[in-house]
Amino acid sequence: MTISIKKLDEEGNISRYLVKGTSTAVINAVRRSVMLHTPCLAIEDVSIYQNDSVLFDEMLAQRLGMLPVKTDKTYKPGDKVKLVLEKEGPCTVYSKDIKSTDPKIDIIDKNIPITKLTKDQKIKIEMYAIMMPGREHAKWQPAIVSYNEVPQVVISKDCNGCGDCEKACPVKIIEMKGKKPVLKDQYKCTLCGACVDSCEKEALKLGFDKGEYVLAIEAVAGLSQKEAIDGATKAIIEKSEDFAKSLQKLK
Repeated sequence: MTISIKKLDEEGNISRYLVKGTSTAVINAVRRSVMLHTPCLAIEDVSIYQNDSVLFDEMLAQRLGMLPVKTDKTYKPGDKVKLVLEKEGPCTVYSKDIKSTDPKIDIIDKNIPITKLTKDQKIKIEMYAIMMPGREHAKWQPAIVSYNEVPQVVISKDCNGCGDCEKACPVKIIEMKGKKPVLKDQYKCTLCGACVDSCEKEALKLGFDKGEYVLAIEAVAGLSQKEAIDGATKAIIEKSEDFAKSLQKLK
């Protein structure tokens, strides 16, 4: 069976793909591999030399650890990069105030507030961002991945063309054609079931195209959606080869 992938759309850091010719097991393996086995950078080791702010050191380190760090593909698992934060009040300390020793590495979102400093208060921190996979901690997950089967409307002969399902659809993708409801953009269906609930005659049901899925990827750690998928498929191939070698040893 040949698997085909087509990009449906992209909005901000979220991309959606139509995947055909596969199974739920395979598409879920890709989802899990992106979130668990594709490495990215996140702040882990934090040395606080001065902290006059209202936040405890532990809370400050936790906030730094959850900042999204831009990841460069030249970094390998276990590699690290040094970042520094030094600021004097009165001011609000933002993520943009963190400086990296590698120009390729930076904090992605510059407007995340970290803490506040009043007059004469200072903060001085050295930290290391380490390349690790998401199975170690959620902060190393490079993307949020979800999928759903491609829906289709199944109409019974009891449908009278009242149009209630068209009115009930929250994303406005149902329209009446010849007194029959159809999905004008099935890939945008959220599977909320409002159309089904609105039909008093129970003449409408949501079915699914077997073997077709919409895969949504929201990049959150500096890797592109393609880089996240590439890393996931590489991890799956490596694990499959290791499993095959283990089976060979049993013969």
